[in-house]
Amino acid sequence: MNKKDALIKIGIIIGIIIVINIISKRVFTRVDLTKNKSYTLSPISKDVVSNLDDKLLVKAYFSNNLPPPYNNLRRQVQDLLDDYRSYSGGNMNYEFLNPTSEGEGEGNELDKEAQKYGIQPVQIQAMDNDKLEVKRAYLGLVFLYGGKQEVIPVVQTAENLEYDVTGIIKKMKTTEKKKVGFVSGHGEVELSKLNQIQTVLNQQYDVSSVNLKSVAVIDPAISALIIMAPKSVFSESDKFKLDQFIMNGGNVAFLIDRIAPNFQQQVVMGNEINVNLSDLLLNYGINIKLDLIRDLQCSAVQIQSQIGFPISVNYPFFPVITNIAKNNPAFNNIKSVVLTFASSIDTNNENAKKVSITPLLTTSDKSGEVEGFFFLNLEQFQNMTKKGADSLFSQKGFMVGGIYSGKFSSFYEGKEMPTDTASGWMQYTGQRLGQSVKDVKLIAIGDGDFANEENKPPRENMTFFVNMVDYLMDDVGLAEIRTKASSESPIEETSDSMKKFIKYFNLIFPPALVLLIGLYKWNQKKQKKKNLQLK
Repeated sequence: MNKKDALIKIGIIIGIIIVINIISKRVFTRVDLTKNKSYTLSPISKDVVSNLDDKLLVKAYFSNNLPPPYNNLRRQVQDLLDDYRSYSGGNMNYEFLNPTSEGEGEGNELDKEAQKYGIQPVQIQAMDNDKLEVKRAYLGLVFLYGGKQEVIPVVQTAENLEYDVTGIIKKMKTTEKKKVGFVSGHGEVELSKLNQIQTVLNQQYDVSSVNLKSVAVIDPAISALIIMAPKSVFSESDKFKLDQFIMNGGNVAFLIDRIAPNFQQQVVMGNEINVNLSDLLLNYGINIKLDLIRDLQCSAVQIQSQIGFPISVNYPFFPVITNIAKNNPAFNNIKSVVLTFASSIDTNNENAKKVSITPLLTTSDKSGEVEGFFFLNLEQFQNMTKKGADSLFSQKGFMVGGIYSGKFSSFYEGKEMPTDTASGWMQYTGQRLGQSVKDVKLIAIGDGDFANEENKPPRENMTFFVNMVDYLMDDVGLAEIRTKASSESPIEETSDSMKKFIKYFNLIFPPALVLLIGLYKWNQKKQKKKNLQLK
């Protein structure tokens, strides 16, 4: 090949590369090989942006020449906005702007403009001339649509950015938010203490407390009620209002603690919590048993060691649930949920046969049940022999959370409407129904505190809780996005035989493989030498 032909071939290759780059800028496509499709817009995102009724402009106030890793963040944001624009049918566009407070001119004006929208510069660390310096930078987004504006003041990571962007667009398109209520007045976890959960839910819903005593009828605009870890008794009139809310098509999550630990004595015992809901729940087919479930697949607690240092020790009454309703899109990417002092749910009753029941949370195949006497001290599990473990954890998965769906009958059908003498009580004034007007979804979980922020639950618990609310609100799309960047799956307990297999496989296979390769190479060399001698 002469020099001229080589130059022609190089020129053709360069030309092809240029043409491919030009086409790729105009024709959108992507191959996403990640398990959760982390780099592909979810169906809900595509649907929301493709149905815009007006022009949406996104102003990205990002400083130029950002140091690592922020330069990569800028590229990730641009890629995501490209995706949205591609599916918007021409109704969405974006622009990157470079504000700076140094000097005069356009950069300085953009600095003022960004701060007018509520985007403030942040300080970032950067290496410059082998020195660690602190620089000011802008990393914010402004969304302008139909006379409304929403802001993401600082984009810290691209991990959950799709959820934030889709949530904002959906919020700007919505004229009236759906309502979700948290029942209060019976020692439930206070809504004011659920700061993180409330922040997320407030983006899409109107969230409020509902005191059953002080309302004549639960607001019909409320789509779902959350009953979270009540501690005191529900009166019959409270139960009647709940029952009629369900009959009118409202969805409810019953997050109920049956047993509470008593730490006031040296030997920690579990005491029954009676909230007077068992008969009502049983009418709907829900039977949260008076028991506690222990699980060998469990979370750890911190205790003081003999030398004074805190150490982590597994506590079987804190089961780690990895068997979650995987076929439900609201929960299919949640890897685990940690429960505390959880009770099982029995589905072997006549009323349960009348509705559809889907297991939501199920313990591992190495579980056990405690009934009658609840001794909770950690010491009982320490220095446990294999025989003892086999005895305590010999039962397979218990359902500790379930979804009940269908048409339900009223618990008070054929009964007198209950009254109450409590101060401030209001009589029910709505229409009385004997059966639910449409299919209803009820969720029952034998642990009310798994998302109580005062207990500092794992992030996955919070995600599960918010997704549960989305599911009850018939808004599963955002729940799917929220779990795309879910954490890695926890290591599940394996059988002793499997542990031995892995142990001896790791001990024997690698050296055996090296030996076999060595023998093969030695045999090859020997055969080659023999062939040379024959010649």
